[in-house]
Amino acid sequence: MINFYIFKKIDYEKNNMYKQDDFTIIVDTREQLPWEFGFHTTSKQKLDTGDYSMVGYESILTIERKRSVSEIANNITESRFKDVLQRMSKIPHSFMLLEFNLDDIYSFPVGSDIPKKMWDKLKISGNFIMKYLIQAQLNYNVQVLFCGSAENAERTAVSIMKRIHEKYSSKSNNV
Repeated sequence: MINFYIFKKIDYEKNNMYKQDDFTIIVDTREQLPWEFGFHTTSKQKLDTGDYSMVGYESILTIERKRSVSEIANNITESRFKDVLQRMSKIPHSFMLLEFNLDDIYSFPVGSDIPKKMWDKLKISGNFIMKYLIQAQLNYNVQVLFCGSAENAERTAVSIMKRIHEKYSSKSNNV
């Protein structure tokens, strides 16, 4: 039996995912392995808050990227992370995009880079991390989004930026 598949030709100019946007994405200079943002214009600049924003929107949008539960666990133990949340609270649209799932939080430290022999010495549990993330939302107005992967987090960041651009652009007033 022969299977035939019909593939629809995509018009990349009309497809929003690949359309050139009229905004420039800022990638913080300290971001070590930044998202690539394929078809979007980027600029490396130092950001006071977060890892990503857009040129001209730095005071209203910040996106903080977290690659792993271990990264969050390390951040929670550092006092400077509270300073980051404090700065994020002053920006109207603050997002923390997590490149992992909720299950990864609750199963922590399973799947982390922490050696198994150290697990019983940990003072941070998945429940504590979840409590901290909820407090970040309640006390600092930071929107925490579980994206499941780096690719999904990058796509979510682009979608957020498009919505912010649409909302604040002089060309349109969409919500």
